[in-house]
Amino acid sequence: MNLRNIKSLYKKELLDVMRDKKTVIMMVVVPIILYPLLIVLSLQVMSAITTQMTERTYIISVYYDEDDIMKDIIAKYDLSDYSLKLVSTDEPEKALAGENIDAYLKITNKGGKENFEVYYISSVTNSGYAADRVSDLLSDYTKNLTKEKLELAGLDSDEILNPVDVTFEDTATNEETAGSLLSSILPFMLIVSLLMGTMYPAIDTTAGERERGTLETLLTLPVTNSEIIVSKFFVVATIGIISALLNIISISGVGVYMYNMTSAYTNASGGISLSKFAPAIVVGILCVFAFAIFISAITMCVTAFAKTYKEANNYITPLSLVVMFASFIGFIPNIKLNEKAALIPVANISLLIRDMLSFKYDAKVVLIVLLSNVFYGLAAIWFLGRIYNSEAILFGESAAGVQIFERRKNIKPGGVPELGDTVLVLFVTMFAMIYIGGAIQLKLGYFGVIGTQLLILAIPLLVALYTKKSLKKTYRINSCGIKHIIGGIIMIVGAIFIGVVLTSIVGALFPSSASEANELQNSLIGDNIISTLFVVAALPAICEEMMFRGYVLTAFEHKFKPKTAIFISACLFGIYHMSIVRFFATAFLGYVICYAAYKSKSIIPGMIMHFINNAVSVLSLYYPERFSRLFLSFIGEKVSLLDVFFFILMGLLLLYAGYMIFNIKAKRYTD
Repeated sequence: MNLRNIKSLYKKELLDVMRDKKTVIMMVVVPIILYPLLIVLSLQVMSAITTQMTERTYIISVYYDEDDIMKDIIAKYDLSDYSLKLVSTDEPEKALAGENIDAYLKITNKGGKENFEVYYISSVTNSGYAADRVSDLLSDYTKNLTKEKLELAGLDSDEILNPVDVTFEDTATNEETAGSLLSSILPFMLIVSLLMGTMYPAIDTTAGERERGTLETLLTLPVTNSEIIVSKFFVVATIGIISALLNIISISGVGVYMYNMTSAYTNASGGISLSKFAPAIVVGILCVFAFAIFISAITMCVTAFAKTYKEANNYITPLSLVVMFASFIGFIPNIKLNEKAALIPVANISLLIRDMLSFKYDAKVVLIVLLSNVFYGLAAIWFLGRIYNSEAILFGESAAGVQIFERRKNIKPGGVPELGDTVLVLFVTMFAMIYIGGAIQLKLGYFGVIGTQLLILAIPLLVALYTKKSLKKTYRINSCGIKHIIGGIIMIVGAIFIGVVLTSIVGALFPSSASEANELQNSLIGDNIISTLFVVAALPAICEEMMFRGYVLTAFEHKFKPKTAIFISACLFGIYHMSIVRFFATAFLGYVICYAAYKSKSIIPGMIMHFINNAVSVLSLYYPERFSRLFLSFIGEKVSLLDVFFFILMGLLLLYAGYMIFNIKAKRYTD
């Protein structure tokens, strides 16, 4: 790539984007003017409402006799201090329903004890507030009456009613208080601002340019497709970063303003030392850059499939909803940012910024969050580059790129899934696994795995049925030769040897994540080995293979070269297992199974291989001593570097043997 060409294209794209009023509004006007104005106005409105509620006099209906306890209350207390006014009505129920009064009291005597019944309407603000004021009045009266009776009995009322003194001292510093206030809103605002900041430039540089007809002119220049897409990406990322930084400055200013208002109201003393926020500021800026890379590439990938500006807006809506929903995780106080959560896109950024502002962070987890976002972003950029190398997508010939949004009667039957549908299915399935599947497993425990697996099977299958795809071609429902099964079995044993080494190495680097992975694995032990083999081995072998070696691999293979399709599918398979310790081993396993599916043109070898791998894990849980003896028979009592090389060598030899079996007298498929 020529840097001079990229620089020229960058300037050209930036000027084009800045001419769009929507971009300028979302980048400058919204963060600098609209957001602070909305927050300040909201605070003022809430303050005005609170003042109005406090100063208002509430009408309470009550009937009492001369000898009633209410007479004593009226004599001892000035009801105006409680913003109350007593009236007498014949039908208090109707008066309350018509909001002519705010509440009414009934006084009865039960067993020689006065009983107050307070009737109000909780759905009516004034009525609910009136009930609180009545509660304050009766509480004060009860305390004073108790004190009087104790004193009449010759007892020390203070010693009896207050046997101990309790004081509360807030040890939080001013910085921690301000950080807690900012952490409640800044992560969400940052993510939304990055999304909104990149959304319109992404639409304009992809679908907008296609709709204007200027893309063809751009392609006539002596520049490569890679230079074009890199320049477009830099423009979108630049706008997103500027928008996010302006939001950070704006919201931080509002946060300081809110803190000062709170301090003045509570008579708090002391200022805020901005130097203590230096780590949070540095990490926040790094998060902006890392997340900008990811969200810019993702939005461009989605909008690249649209032919018009309006169509791109329709495509970006589901992505916006998913991103905003995932960013809400920062509002949940009990969700912790651990090594597993650090791998979840969007949610990891929200949790990290929240923890940094609260002065709670782990350097290792911070690194995982930043690197994972960079990795996801680079993967999306690579995928975006592949899109712009496809003339069918580049020139809008693939009108059915996302067929799920089309009317079913307009879809022609047959074929395999389109790339746009596949990307959407991947996002929706991951979203469903994290939130719906997680909720199912939390409620049902071990048997919740069945629900998660059914989600993985059902979502792509329903999309395939709606878009009238050939299930036989999509899911590789073909018979296979005996050599494919034998070769697959040998290859999966080799992959298990390599996987053990990869998992051990990564587990040593991330011990806490390894411990969580072991706990998760132990939680999968069912009532008996047969049911566990079904839930943990057989069911994933069917559902996950139908998803990744069926729907996903077939769609990618239809658009990319086989090696590229296999690599992408394998990485996605590793990501979906949401464990940094298991990622490399799972991705490697996915690569081997993808190869078997590609060579055999059937999903059967992959299902068998997947079942064997999971079955080995299940058996190791039920018979740990036997597996330990088997493991020690290959190596010594202590694991040495030579033992590691032995495992790797065994794995490679078995993989090569399986590879040779697959290619015995087989037709060669060129890439």
